[in-house]
Amino acid sequence: MVKVISLVLVVMTFLAAHAVLGEDGKKQKPSKKKDEAVSFKEDIFPIIQKQCLPCHAEDNFNPSELSMDSYELLETGGKNGQPFVAGESKESLIIKKLGEEPPFGDRMPLNPKKKIKQGKAKWLSDEEVRSITKWIDQGAKDN
Repeated sequence: MVKVISLVLVVMTFLAAHAVLGEDGKKQKPSKKKDEAVSFKEDIFPIIQKQCLPCHAEDNFNPSELSMDSYELLETGGKNGQPFVAGESKESLIIKKLGEEPPFGDRMPLNPKKKIKQGKAKWLSDEEVRSITKWIDQGAKDN
């Protein structure tokens, strides 16, 4: 009986560790379900605050004239038009500007050229870009 209980505990420990660790043994980040709605206020705006507002705040001068302090300002857009097309992330300028080869200007968020050349540039994480993409594909709602 003790052996059976010990075996059950070992199996449960293994399963619990496997649920937290990937096949490579590294800790997995919890990910949202594919069907789960992305919230502008809870998921997207925190990314904007951290990554975009240092340059794209309403009170800052930026060549694009795009202010991202609120959903309303983001929706209004800037000199290059509205940054997103609701339901169409592939057509949305914000997604294109986050990619390695933006259609014009520099990749966002801006990094000093020196850091880019040294390979030390800090871009949005894949998860952050996926969240923004999903939010746009879900209709880019102010939720």
